[in-house]
Amino acid sequence: LSLLPESFLWIGCLSCILVLGVPHGALDIYLIWSDSERNLRKSFVSICRYISLVFLALFLWRISSELFWFLFFFAAVYHFGISDEHPEVISAIFPRAFSRLVWIYSRGLVLVFSPATFHSEKVFMYLKNATTDYFAQVFSAIAPFLFGYGLLFYVLISGLYARRTASRAYRMLIVKLLVSLLVMVVLFAVSDPLVGFCLYFCCHHSIAHCFRVANVSRVRKMVLLGLAVLFTLPVIPICLWSGTKIWGGLLPEGMVITLFVSIAALTFPHLFVVEKLHHKLQRAG
Repeated sequence: LSLLPESFLWIGCLSCILVLGVPHGALDIYLIWSDSERNLRKSFVSICRYISLVFLALFLWRISSELFWFLFFFAAVYHFGISDEHPEVISAIFPRAFSRLVWIYSRGLVLVFSPATFHSEKVFMYLKNATTDYFAQVFSAIAPFLFGYGLLFYVLISGLYARRTASRAYRMLIVKLLVSLLVMVVLFAVSDPLVGFCLYFCCHHSIAHCFRVANVSRVRKMVLLGLAVLFTLPVIPICLWSGTKIWGGLLPEGMVITLFVSIAALTFPHLFVVEKLHHKLQRAG
């Protein structure tokens, strides 16, 4: 995939995000509606808080882009570390809270810092447009160390609990999680960082999230899919218009960076919604 022309990579990634990535985020609307007990006033207040947090993050970026990206990557490490597997499964495999937390953050470090570890120059080029050169340089410099520490602790804790557990099913789950992470590391290593992260985010992270939402949903699965599509449709022409302008060089650089940062800012409210979902799944489990 990395050998394809860059315009093909952008088209492919945009298509993947439209088909899988955007519905994954659009399901937050359903989760907010569900948590508000289908009360229109409560839902409206929760959605306003959701949007306000996005604008607050954008305001923080305008004040201090370095602080914004530090908080973003810290949140992303936790989010990607915990959000690809059912929380009840993780709690069952790693019953001790400290070990579970180290395992989660170790996995998140591997996923977040893999692209910069294998493709530091490209990631630096992407990041420096949205923050200071100093922060982008530091990020690229420390990425291999954080990736290495994350992988080391992830393998150690996984191996330790695989030896301790008497359940063959749990041992197989630990092996499955370890192999899937190593496969994603290989994906990041051999592909363009944009392509690698897009494939992971859309084809693994987003699909896993959609299944968990479906597990707690009280509506039929096709109705849930329809709700996701309903909130996705208005985004598609905006994305296509933006993509066309970017490829044609007609969109000002400042607007491209703002779009990039806005997508990152959505991570903060999304993280809180997903955290509520995980608590609900643990109670149900």
